[in-house]
Amino acid sequence: MSISILLDSLRRRAVPLDHDDILASAMRRTGLEDPDDPQCKDSLKILVDSCNLEAGLTVLGRIAARQHLQGLLETRLRLIDYWRRTPDIPEQMVHPPIFITGMPKSGSSFLHRLFSEDPGNRVPRTWEVMFPLPPPASDTFDSDPRIMQTEDRLRWLRWMEPEVAKAHPVGARLPQECGPILAYSLRSHVFLDMFWIPTYETWLRDQDLGPAYRFHMNFLKHLQWLCPGERWVLKSSDHVHALATIFETYPDARIIFLHRDPMKVLQSSSSQMKLLKETFGHGVRPQRLAANEARILTDKLDKIIEFHDGHAHMGDRFIDVRYLDFANDPLGTMRVIYDHFGFGLSHLAEVNMEACVRNECVKRSSDKYFLGDLGLDPQHEDTQFAFYRERFSVQREPL
Repeated sequence: MSISILLDSLRRRAVPLDHDDILASAMRRTGLEDPDDPQCKDSLKILVDSCNLEAGLTVLGRIAARQHLQGLLETRLRLIDYWRRTPDIPEQMVHPPIFITGMPKSGSSFLHRLFSEDPGNRVPRTWEVMFPLPPPASDTFDSDPRIMQTEDRLRWLRWMEPEVAKAHPVGARLPQECGPILAYSLRSHVFLDMFWIPTYETWLRDQDLGPAYRFHMNFLKHLQWLCPGERWVLKSSDHVHALATIFETYPDARIIFLHRDPMKVLQSSSSQMKLLKETFGHGVRPQRLAANEARILTDKLDKIIEFHDGHAHMGDRFIDVRYLDFANDPLGTMRVIYDHFGFGLSHLAEVNMEACVRNECVKRSSDKYFLGDLGLDPQHEDTQFAFYRERFSVQREPL
């Protein structure tokens, strides 16, 4: 028996990761059962099996995975029970939301932040996504004790992995993307950021994401029940994998596609994924990881182009935004977006956005790793992105 196999066996014995045990513990701690148990249980089994067989979890990784999954299940059970006992929540309407998607590492977090400066917009905040019960209320929204509870959790992350915290802004009051919301359904790309789990990824690509997005809608209804807004503004680059499902769930949704030089995106996303996966797993192979990121990026580009080709008649419902245009003129870009969708940009919203731009300008990332460090040939990779770059008039950026 090799040393690596022996160590992995010891880690599994020290911190067991068993899907049946995790689900049973969540039901025992809450005293509840999931009415959608078959779907949830299948998702959990695939995810846990993939973590056990492929992720190379460290002891810390196994502890984090178990606690995270059990916490998600407990909150899911409590939410479903709360909605059953409070029928006013699922009976609400959700006004047509805006989805920010497209290329990762393209200014989406800052764009989301600027939208949050408009008092008419509603964005999910990190604290209310992490601790959604009871529903947030308008009169205590800025003083809710869960804000400090969330900061305590995030302080641990900053201490454990300062490089990860530098690569992506974290804060209890900051807008949160949709991955952690969809994680409550156990069908979310957020797990792919944490762990090397190709079997789960392949399985996820073939799944009907309708149940996950219906849960997503109920979650938004939960958050807006006592703290409404004129419209939701949501974001995740992984929404490109579910555009048809989004329009089935939110028929009047608006989409913002962010575009950036794919070579810069590939370098930045590969660097960040290496940092994230090394937080929880050992034996991360940079070449394999970067090749996977190149495949994922190509898949996203194909889906963006496919959507544009098939939905030209919906041009008023989506808009293309180039990263460099946004980085060079954030406020001008916001005016273009608002005008395109026919929204009024109030004086107060514009003043708030301007102050945000002054205080926290768009950050051009300083990547920790370069494509050559990750085993990729820049010239070879660049060739496959030529059509996309020409299609959306995307400028090259220095690596």
